[in-house]
Amino acid sequence: MKKLIVSALGKILPEGVKDSIRTVLFGKSVEEVQIVEQLFGKASGSEYTMLDVGAHYGSACIPFAQKGWKVFAFEPDSNNRKFLVENSKDLSNIQIDTRAVSFESDKSVPFYSSSVSTGISGLSSFHESHRKAGEVKTVRLDDFCAQHGVEKVNFLKIDTEGYDLMVLKSFGWEKQVHPEFIVAEFENRKTRPLGYTLADMVEYLKDKGYAVLISEWHPIVQYGSRHKWNRFTWDHSAIDNDLAWGNIIACKAENVDRLKAITEKM
Repeated sequence: MKKLIVSALGKILPEGVKDSIRTVLFGKSVEEVQIVEQLFGKASGSEYTMLDVGAHYGSACIPFAQKGWKVFAFEPDSNNRKFLVENSKDLSNIQIDTRAVSFESDKSVPFYSSSVSTGISGLSSFHESHRKAGEVKTVRLDDFCAQHGVEKVNFLKIDTEGYDLMVLKSFGWEKQVHPEFIVAEFENRKTRPLGYTLADMVEYLKDKGYAVLISEWHPIVQYGSRHKWNRFTWDHSAIDNDLAWGNIIACKAENVDRLKAITEKM
């Protein structure tokens, strides 16, 4: 009976009311990629390029493809990729790659998936639900860009369940124009076993000339469920809880004020 009532309310309530109820129950939700989309504004056309590393079902990259951008989406999970292919079938400017991006190219490595969440498949087995799903090939971003003639990347989005720093290090920093914006996930609980933390990611990006904003979320209660957002902060040293996680939004100095203006409203 309770499920029927919830279902009925879901059908008749306006979206704004439903969003308010979700905020009360679960806290404010923030979509970091949508913030970057706002920052790019009306930028459209094939002269813009996005690399989506860990594309999942395509929710991050499809809005950019709909603006005519060239999009290269990496999704090594075959089950997730089926949905990505279906969701982007009308967008010929999305090129899907089945490889996992990492620090070395042309390696065959174990790949793990989870029955708990489609969002935590990857190269590391960090959750009790993980099971080996097979092996995947790897590619560095600089090798990929050289092979496909990608000289400039405007937006680099990374969500690789622990391998985000390896992806960053595989980019062609010496030869390519640096992305205007980067969004990458952090979660020390995942990355400490791999030899790095949020602090290492921030230091790496700052060395490349980026200002780094942290979008911190509350500790994950359960993978696969809705999570609660906490805050924005420019001080990564204030995040010393290994259970904390979230996303990094990195931008060039000339875009800092615009990024601050958008996030301060939130």
